[in-house]
Amino acid sequence: MSLLILAVDQRPWLTQALYGHTGTALPAQRAAITDGKHLVLDGLLAALDAEPRLAAHAGILVDDQLGAGVPERARARRVTLSMPVERGGCDLYETEPADLPGYLAHFRPELPKVLVRYNPDGSAADNREQRTRLAGVSRAVRDSGGRFLFELLVPPTAQQRTIPGEVFDTEVRPGLIHRAMAEIMPEVPVDVWKVEHLGAPEHYRRAADLAAETGGECILLGANAPRATVDGWLADAAANGFTGFAIGRSIWWDSLRGLLAGELTRPEAIAAVAANYRHFAGTFLQ
Repeated sequence: MSLLILAVDQRPWLTQALYGHTGTALPAQRAAITDGKHLVLDGLLAALDAEPRLAAHAGILVDDQLGAGVPERARARRVTLSMPVERGGCDLYETEPADLPGYLAHFRPELPKVLVRYNPDGSAADNREQRTRLAGVSRAVRDSGGRFLFELLVPPTAQQRTIPGEVFDTEVRPGLIHRAMAEIMPEVPVDVWKVEHLGAPEHYRRAADLAAETGGECILLGANAPRATVDGWLADAAANGFTGFAIGRSIWWDSLRGLLAGELTRPEAIAAVAANYRHFAGTFLQ
């Protein structure tokens, strides 16, 4: 079964990106973003109404802070619910909320998600500490009846930042992702790995095979890349063992900004989100 997630769980980054500041967002700004996340869900639901075959695959990744009310609406429509359980913007993983079992019992997400920055060539002590913390999160997720979704980002080390970006992305990072997965898996049970594009088809296959060693699967993140670029990544991922995607800004960014700027009506923004989701779903499933 494919897992096609519309991701809209950005929190501190989103207020900065939309309003150009790093301080606490004003109440009206937070309300506008919350309304925008409901709009994204409306777009997803419109896509499912237009193409019912996607309903079995559809998911949404959303927070309860700037997305208040979206998780409840998604569950009511039987959309697979994923929710973040990490503190946003941390280089070293921290769990948020403090009462993780209570949070999971209240919202009942099928796919609680962590975002983790982990480079196997980085600090061994930091990596070891992250594995310890994440092992406890994995246990809590599985005790709640959920499946553990692990978003793995591999930022370059200071030395690796001297490598040209395209070379790092296509030739260096895939191997680092494979090594990170292999280091994490023995200590942290993961059900779904959410990873960056991997360049060559064999890199996708290696990641999928690694995940399968412990009964897991891999999905692709979109990284806010242009449509044609994401289409290429999706085609390679789908052909080499990946089971889906978690794409966010490539689907809804223009719609949300257009709505906030008064350049799009709400129906126009919803229709654009729906069309973009259907496009990427069709690309992956073809």
